[in-house]
Amino acid sequence: MEPHLDALAEGPILGLPARYYRAPEVFERAKARLFRRAWLFACHASRLQQPGDYFAFSILDQDLFVIRGRDGALRCFFNVCRHRGHALVEGSGRARVLVCPYHAWSYDLQGRLRGAPGTRGLPGFDTGGICLTEVRLEVFCGFVFVNLDPEARPMAEVFPGVEAAVRALCPDIDDRVFAQEYDALEACNWMVAVENYNECYHCKVVHKTFASGVIDPQSYNVRGFGATRCLHHTAKAQAGAAAWYDTSGSDYGSFFLWPGFSLQVYPSGLVNTYHWQPLSPEATRVFRGWYSRDGRVDEGLRKVIDLDRDTTFAEDLALVKSVQRGLGSLGYRPGPLVVNPDEGIDSEHSIAKLHQWLREAIDD
Repeated sequence: MEPHLDALAEGPILGLPARYYRAPEVFERAKARLFRRAWLFACHASRLQQPGDYFAFSILDQDLFVIRGRDGALRCFFNVCRHRGHALVEGSGRARVLVCPYHAWSYDLQGRLRGAPGTRGLPGFDTGGICLTEVRLEVFCGFVFVNLDPEARPMAEVFPGVEAAVRALCPDIDDRVFAQEYDALEACNWMVAVENYNECYHCKVVHKTFASGVIDPQSYNVRGFGATRCLHHTAKAQAGAAAWYDTSGSDYGSFFLWPGFSLQVYPSGLVNTYHWQPLSPEATRVFRGWYSRDGRVDEGLRKVIDLDRDTTFAEDLALVKSVQRGLGSLGYRPGPLVVNPDEGIDSEHSIAKLHQWLREAIDD
């Protein structure tokens, strides 16, 4: 077995064998043992402000939607009619009643069946006993997360102390409003994408605009957040004429919540997110979200969004595609990670942690 992070004193820590990124059976184990038991991002609560507001999304092969009830509570349901399995909603919108477009079975905003054509007086048909299947839901600093495992521990237990750390960096985080999101198909395994995000060893080489316009690269570090499966990125703000925008007011901080979500606070409190949706062993969809104080994209935020999409975001798409192709090479052998005792921007401590977490989740 390849060495783990706790084997640092015994010698080099090797990267994962290529099968972890390419083999269908490994992908299926990750689906069953990790993603169906983890807290995963759905949407921001500000997208569901009024009763009946809904947002449909998918987790691997499972379709779901979040909806705000008349009681003000947010609920998540599997997006499937209890009658014959048709999807109930698509995209986002607002509904007074959920009506299946196949046979017009209707449900209230709490998922209870209200009516089904042709069933009045039907022997044994109990409307009151039929309800949509609900999914665990929690709101974390204004962000809605769901978990397909009904026995999952609460997020506060899975990520202890992270909420407080986010609010310390961005005190008005709960008041942010969804402003914009874009997405792209990454031609790589989800783990390749997550690894690429969680190290800045390549930033000075590839992300020169980010390293000069947002953060001070010499101050960049990625550490585990306590004993939880969270990686905490920190850096000082970039100062001077090279900065993309006014970076005064706060430093940079990013909180990656295993296995597929990152909340970033750029200098001056600009809030943005990444989340990754695995599609197949060699395909992932990445989503990039931006949040402002009023939901608008003003001139300053537009500049940052466009620069990020045209530089860092686009650069990463090319990087991960090349890595995934390289993992299929007959000449590839896992090399040693650069685990620097002093940590910092030129260390891959974070990658060693990610590998350990993955193997703990899916290996027999």
